Amino acid sequence: MFWVNLLHLYQPPYQEKRILDKIFKESYEKILKILELNPLAKITLNINASLTEQLARHGYKNFLKRIKDLVAKGQIELTGSAAYHALLPLIPKTEIIRQIKLNEKINQKYFGPTWQPQGFFPPEMAYHKKIAKIIKTQGYQWLVLDEIAYQGNFNQVDYEKKYLINFSQKLKVIFRDRHLSQLFFGPTLDSADKFFKSIKKNHIKAQFLVTAFDGENLGHHQKDLPEIWENILKRFKNKTLTYSEYLAKLSQKQKISPLASTWATEREDLKNKNPYPLWSQPKNKIHQYQWQITQLILKEFKREKTNLKESEARNLLDQALASDQYWWASQRPWWSPGLIKRGLNLFSQILESDQGRIKLKTKEKIKQLRQKILKEIKLNEKK
Repeated sequence: MFWVNLLHLYQPPYQEKRILDKIFKESYEKILKILELNPLAKITLNINASLTEQLARHGYKNFLKRIKDLVAKGQIELTGSAAYHALLPLIPKTEIIRQIKLNEKINQKYFGPTWQPQGFFPPEMAYHKKIAKIIKTQGYQWLVLDEIAYQGNFNQVDYEKKYLINFSQKLKVIFRDRHLSQLFFGPTLDSADKFFKSIKKNHIKAQFLVTAFDGENLGHHQKDLPEIWENILKRFKNKTLTYSEYLAKLSQKQKISPLASTWATEREDLKNKNPYPLWSQPKNKIHQYQWQITQLILKEFKREKTNLKESEARNLLDQALASDQYWWASQRPWWSPGLIKRGLNLFSQILESDQGRIKLKTKEKIKQLRQKILKEIKLNEKK
């Protein structure tokens, strides 16, 4: 049995340095040290450019060099993604391509020749067929999705098959096992034995275990998980693979049409035709106001694409599209007025730095929507 594991590292562009320092100490540093001490261990790693920039800016360039060294040794495979963690299915094609190219440009700057990603990590594993077409045109060979995207259910994926997108058969899909991946999310995984017991309990007999989860879970969210993760790696000895190595071992092929979904989408959400529930919930007023603001600004940038192309406002918009402000407004159960307001503040900064190119009428609508969001936050705090 082989373990095929992906870690996703990301922090929003407006993360505070003190929090980044804490996460670095509790998670990132421990992850690399474990890999360095276990030279047979392999992982696939997604690090969004948003985090790469912050690590470089705040004195962690040596950490990036250590990643480069592990890539050179074959222990780490890097993936492409969206620079500022935008929820790709909900933004226009031009913005999707821009986010992908920005991620390439920034990570290429810091990782140099070792930056040669074959695969793609869509933020939140958010999928729609339109992004598959774009990902393929950008030169990627595979993308990772949650298993619910396969047939809208769990325990249906055959991990010994190579899945191909039916309308673009050169683009492959790797599905993560949600149950095994979620073990690294909460406090239930208290030992390496529990991981292996879960495999036995769920009658998993496949040759490959495919997982993917936030790297911050290892130490920052769950204090004891780095040690447990290392113990699991040691039990696998030389039987860990990168995602691309895993694909190379598969011979059976199947054409598929993945469902619009995310790694947090549940079966009930798909029944309700709501594939992105934590970021765009029709009954969530804050979500609706947030997306109205987003669409208004995107429309203005499309209209003024020449004048605003590389302006300060344009750079701020790249960051404002981060998925965080929508996620923290979901109340399922995630809720943070402070982070919702940080997202709003980025939009306000765009209006202040647009050099008079955004219509006054649009600005007024956005200000009104901002007030509606602040009102909703107050109402929710009183509940």
